[in-house]
Parts: sequence; structure tokens; C-alpha cells
Amino acid sequence: MGTYSRWFLPIFLLILAVSAVRYHTLLTTETAQADARYRGEARQLNLYLANTVLPLSVRTDGASVQQVLRTALPLNRNLAAIAWHGGGARIEVLADSQPGPAPGEQVPAWFARLAGMRPIHNRLQVSLPGGSDGVLELQYTPDLPLLQVWQAVRQQAMLSAFNIALILVLLGLLLASHRKLLARLAQAIERLRGGDFTVRMAAGATPEAQHLSRAFNGMVGDVGEMLTSLQASRQQLGAQLTETVHMQQVLQKMSWQNYHDVLTGLPNRAALAARFEQELFLARERQRLMAVCLFDLDHFQAINDRYGAEAGDDLLKQVAGRLHEFTGKSHYAARLGGDEFVLLLCGQASVDSIEQQLQVLMRELSLPYQCDQQAVQLTASAGIAVYAGKDMNAESLLRHADHAVYQAKLTGRNQYHFFDSHLDEEVRTHHNQRTEVRHALINGELRLHYQPKVNMRTGAVVGMEALLRWQHAQRGLLAPAQFLPLVEQTDLIIDIGEWVLRQALWQMQRWGAVGRQWVVSVNIAARHFQQPDFVLRLKTILGEFPGVRASMLEIEILESSALHDVEHVRRIIRACQALGITFALDDFGTGYSSMSYLKRLPANIIKIDQSFVHNMLNDRDDLHLVRAVIGLARSFQLTVIAEGVESIAHGERLIELGCDLAQGYGIARPMPADAVPDWANNYVAPPQWRAAKYTEDQI
Repeated sequence: MGTYSRWFLPIFLLILAVSAVRYHTLLTTETAQADARYRGEARQLNLYLANTVLPLSVRTDGASVQQVLRTALPLNRNLAAIAWHGGGARIEVLADSQPGPAPGEQVPAWFARLAGMRPIHNRLQVSLPGGSDGVLELQYTPDLPLLQVWQAVRQQAMLSAFNIALILVLLGLLLASHRKLLARLAQAIERLRGGDFTVRMAAGATPEAQHLSRAFNGMVGDVGEMLTSLQASRQQLGAQLTETVHMQQVLQKMSWQNYHDVLTGLPNRAALAARFEQELFLARERQRLMAVCLFDLDHFQAINDRYGAEAGDDLLKQVAGRLHEFTGKSHYAARLGGDEFVLLLCGQASVDSIEQQLQVLMRELSLPYQCDQQAVQLTASAGIAVYAGKDMNAESLLRHADHAVYQAKLTGRNQYHFFDSHLDEEVRTHHNQRTEVRHALINGELRLHYQPKVNMRTGAVVGMEALLRWQHAQRGLLAPAQFLPLVEQTDLIIDIGEWVLRQALWQMQRWGAVGRQWVVSVNIAARHFQQPDFVLRLKTILGEFPGVRASMLEIEILESSALHDVEHVRRIIRACQALGITFALDDFGTGYSSMSYLKRLPANIIKIDQSFVHNMLNDRDDLHLVRAVIGLARSFQLTVIAEGVESIAHGERLIELGCDLAQGYGIARPMPADAVPDWANNYVAPPQWRAAKYTEDQI
């Protein structure tokens, strides 16, 4: 009996430990997902309101602004209050108070503190016509996301509590049955110790002998009943043992799920943490190297969007299978979550050995995958941090590997990068700068300035180019070259690009209302332009501004943007042109321009790079390049426009070469939108340009 009692406490503690790990992981995952949705939805509403309140704020009718703010409240159930400060007035709208939650739906204060979700208070600076500013304040509360996390965790906890109680009851019954069985077996042994015989007396036996015979045979009958009872107990014991085996299997499954990724079967983050410390200890003891390799799949979200989440999950399983096959018994692979995987290369003799194995694995990971009954190309970027006996922990090594992954993606993806401690500070600085740019977008610090485009021969203003600026609180007005390179390889460039499109279309709508029908060109970054849903998103944005015809929008892309996948870019351009949008190749001549390149890309306009225009009067090579670009444009029947016209002489020479359209400081510098109408009313082209003539022999 003591043996069985000793089983009870360890099993009970095991159940509690497994449950604690499981619910810590569940709480972390649910809270992270809810907080990401909470903050993402707030950011989306901020951007929407900044582009909606801005056109209304120029009116003096405060009731219109108040109505817009009130209609925005239902768009986000976490939005508690909106306040608008502008034009000397303050307009505040509060969300309607909701009835309090039922007692079973209240989030305990201790749980709210544990989850760590905080209210969001955003202030968006909005520039108004006339040079004044307005401020849009938005207050979000995480009550609803917290309630959702609490309900999810509580539901799982109640289910687990029921299961634990059931298991404990079964254990109790099993132990009690074992005690009864042992007692009955002991009694049977004592009663059977003297033999098991039935006594039959001969005829004529004395009454005393017959009485003794009957008493003895009665005792034998009792033994038979006892044996029958023991047989039944044996069957009951077999059923209980079967139930015990089933219970052990359930416990094993619970334990497995707490330390493995359910989708791929690889160890998860919790299992990696334990194995990581073990391998670090062995590496120190044996004085061997260990490599921490972090893998991030390239453009996985695009494949997920195209083929669906189920196909994406299947691809993750295939990647996990290749990693598992590569690890064998020597190494260790785990899935961190999403499309991130970790590989520990253990017991390595040198960095060269690590690199050779990585090359083999990278080739394996880049082989085609099967997705929806067709072959799909998928690659990965890898960051490697090498442990060489220094005083470092697992967290630091993973952080270094993460920095190295970022460097691998910056340098072209589908490759690996070893962490360089000398670059660590630079990487952290860039991360902080990218965060600052994101805050500039959210807080309304970005601006659009417009540079006119003119027909030099006729003096007509033919359009504007929208140019991004950052009104930095300490550094003043910053040009895009001072901050866009920090984010052009991140998804933040997509958010900025969509903001620019909305601002430009809104300004076109204002100009159009007063009879200024100017085509406005917008620069789109390569990462943004090559998104699978670019055309769909563009149609949605155009639909927000019904007063602007799509033909009034011109998109500029760098010619180098198309080099990665010319056919893909060609399809996007064709789809946009079907909407009426025109396309220009910016900085033409600086990349790999060729006649075949122009033939494959159906652009409408070529822009001659300003570096060639600037030096064409003094450098014959640049003059020949300008002449060649104009000739190519004429051959392909494309419009050509020159950037960087800084003097009357530049304009004269371009007209003589056959280029009439231009922009540059010699015509006008980029200016705020409010300054454009006055400039256009007063602009007069130099008489030298009207007198300049194009002649065939100039080409």
C-alpha cells in the first residue's frame, strides 16, 4: 500500500507543472496576438482619420468635424475618446458608455496587471492651410482585448481543472481497489494454506464424523466463492490498468504539446530554451564551437496571401521536415513561431566547418516546394551567431543571430550572414532610427512638397511631382534621402507609400475643385510596388477620392526596381495602366538601360537623370547620354522629361535636342501645396526657351 501512496504525490505535481508551463505559454501567446491586433487597429484608424479630418478641418463648420469624429467611434471598439484642436477651437467626442460586464465576464485586476496591455494615447500633428497646425488626439483602452484574452485563458483553465479532477479521482479509485484486492488475496492465502479437498464419509460413519465432514466441506465452499470473487477482482483490475495506461498516454500528450510545435512537430521555444543551456554547458566543457542559426523565410507572407493559410501551413511543414532531416542526432532544430526557425550546430571545430554545413542546408532549403499541386520557389535568409567560449547566454546569442538575419535580408535575401560584433551598435542605431520614422508617420510629422513640371517651349505648367519631407522637431525639414533609406527594406515603406498616395490624391481633389487639373506624380518604392496586392490596394485608395480621375495620377518607379523580376513588374504596370494610371521610369540612364529593357517594360514616360542634365553643358559624355536617352524615347514613342534643369542654358540645350518637358531648381524648387497656385499664376517661361528650336541634326 505504501508503494501506491508514494505514486500519488509525484503524479499530482507533474500534472501541476505541465499545466503551469502550458498556461504561461497560452497567456503569452494570446496576449501578444491581442496586443498586436489592438495596436495595429489603432494605427490604421489613426492614418484614416488623419486623411479624413484634414480636408474637413479647413472648413469653419465645427459641427462637420464633430460629426466625422463621432462616426469614427464605431470603427474601433477600443476607441474611448477623440479630441480635435484647431482653428482656436477644441472639439471632443467621447464613446458612449457601455453597460458593465456581467460578473463572469469581468477581468480581475491581477490578470490585467499580468497581461501588461496598456492604454494608447496618440497625438497627430496636422498642418492646416495658412501655416497653422491642428492636433488630433485619440485615446484607446484595452478593455475588450483584455476580456478576450481572459475568456480564452479561463475557458482553457476550466477545461483543464475538470480533466485534472477526473484524473485524480481515477487515481484514488485505482489505489483503493488495489488495497481491497491485496487484503482479499491475503485472506485467501491463509484459508487455502491447509489444502483444498472435499471430504466424503463412508456409510456407517458416526454422527460426529458426519458433522465434521459437513463443516469442512462448507469451508471448502467458502473458498470456492472466494476464488470466484478473486476472478472478478482480477477482471476489474485489468480494466483499471487499461484506464491507467490511457491516462498515462493523455499525460504524455499534454507534456509533448507543451514542448513541441503542434503544426510542424519540431521542438518549440520552451524546449529550445532548455536544450540551449545544455548545449552551452557542453560547448564550454568540451571547448568546442556552437553556432546559433536563425532562419527567416523570404516573402512567405506573399505566398500565404496567394495560396491561402492552409497551403502556407503545408509549406512550413515541408521546411520543418528538411531541417529535421538535416539535424540528425548531432544538431537541434526548433520553430520559434510564424516563419522563423532555429538550428543549433553543436560540437563544431571551426567557423569554416559551420559555413560548409550552412551552404549545404541553404541549397536544400532553396529547392522547390510542393504547394497546391505545383512547384513553388521559396528561399530563406539566415543569421548566425557563433559561441566560442565567451561569457554569453542564450538570449544574447539569439539576439545576435536576429541582427544577422536583418543584415542578410538587407543584402539581397536567400543568403546567410555571420554576426559581427563591430556592427552591433550600428544595427541597434538603425533600429532606433526606424522606430523614430514610424513615430513620425503616426504623429503626422511627414509632409508633401510639390515641384512643378513645365513645357519649356510653351511655358505651360503640365503637372507636379509630390516629394516627401519630414518636419523633424529638432533637425528641421528633412529630405527623403535623410530617412527613407532606413526603412526602404521594411514594410514601413509600404505604409509611407500609401500615406503619400492618399495625401497627393486629396491635394489633387482640392486643386481640381478650383479648376487646377494637374497630373501629380508619386514615387513608389520597389518593395511597395512589388507587393502581390499592390493593384488591389491602389484601387481601394483611388476609390476614397471619387473627385480624382485615375488618369491624373502618375507613378514613378526607379528603373532598378524592375531588375529583380521584369515580368512581374510588367504585369503590375499593365494592370495599373488598365485603370488609367500612367507610369514613368525615374533616374533613367543610371541603371542597366537598354532597348530590350524598354521593350519589355510598357512605361509611358522616361525621366532623364538630373546628374546627366546638370553636367551636360560641360561634359560631352553626359551630353551624349542625354542625346541617347532622348533618341530612345523618340524611337519607342515615349514621353521624355528632364530633371535637374538649373539654368536657362540647360533648357535651351534640351529644347534643341528635342526635350521640351522639364523640372528643376531653374524652374521652381519644391514647395508646400498652398504656395503652388500663386507660383503657377505668376510663372513666365524665359523668352530664350520660346525662341529655341529643335533640329534633326542635334540627335
